[in-house]
Amino acid sequence: MKEKDNITNLFDRLQDDFDTETPELGHEQRFLKKLQKQQNQETTEINKPIVLFTWWKQIAAACIILLSLGIFIGSNFNTSVEETQITFSPEVEKSQIHFASLIEKELEKVKAAEDEDTKEIVQDVLQQLKRLEVAYDELKDELIEYGEDKRILQAMVKNFQLRIQLLENVLIQIEEIKIFKNEDTII
Repeated sequence: MKEKDNITNLFDRLQDDFDTETPELGHEQRFLKKLQKQQNQETTEINKPIVLFTWWKQIAAACIILLSLGIFIGSNFNTSVEETQITFSPEVEKSQIHFASLIEKELEKVKAAEDEDTKEIVQDVLQQLKRLEVAYDELKDELIEYGEDKRILQAMVKNFQLRIQLLENVLIQIEEIKIFKNEDTII
């Protein structure tokens, strides 16, 4: 009820301020013409395509994309070439060749000794060797990245020693299995 009183009071107060004049004849027609003219302009603006890129801007954008792609590919190519050109000192290469040949000989012995009784042991040692090779490759990458650091070189040598020791232990286990198998067949 109070709201109606407030609204009524508002209208009573503003009664003299309202525009009470009547528009001239033809006002509605003029208003409709202006409205229709404005709508026609809006539809032509909507139908007109918005040109953000002109042909020369499109060519410039394509050139920039191709140039940046070329730089990206070129930089990746150069780093891979640099990494393959890095050589180690003669001592590192000699020790690497020496250890690799020892590991290869021991691995051939293990594979030659593989039979039904030792198959699981041989497969297990091959998996362990793969893990050690992955670790060695990581050490090699660190050596390329940081240079010939003594700690990295020692870790690489230790990796080779672990692989050789692992193969020697497996050969001992295989021999023990064969001895045990021969004792069983004798008895």
